[in-house]
Amino acid sequence: MAKRNEPVRKSVKDVLEDLQAGHREAAFSGPESALKYLRRTFESQASLPNAVKALAYDLAADAQAQVGAWEDCAGSVGLVLGYLPELEAAFPHEYRRLLEGLCCFERGIQAQSELGDFHGALELCERAMGLGLGAHYSAKRDSLEWAR
Repeated sequence: MAKRNEPVRKSVKDVLEDLQAGHREAAFSGPESALKYLRRTFESQASLPNAVKALAYDLAADAQAQVGAWEDCAGSVGLVLGYLPELEAAFPHEYRRLLEGLCCFERGIQAQSELGDFHGALELCERAMGLGLGAHYSAKRDSLEWAR
């Protein structure tokens, strides 16, 4: 009887590196190409780790903002925020660096503002400030104070 080959099991870090490499290559042709790559990744990778999904949706939010797909961008930002606990659990030592590299707060504020949801934009500013992501979110919040 022949020995069955076990499926290759990649670590979450390896899956993330593969995603980032594929995205870099696709994004070279523009945001539409990057979105196509990410869409295909989501469709073909049903078991994509949630921590990787956080970063994939962050990449999607950036590309969606670049093409002006504001509702899709806002949806992707919501998904990123939902997966932050899994990102922290999977990358406890790199979480801060990964968090600071996310564009979801910037793009989310932009999307909410474009959609006229200034309260949503304010909430994202508050959340970013709560995570200690920089004083510029305080300035953004101050510029949106009129919406309260």
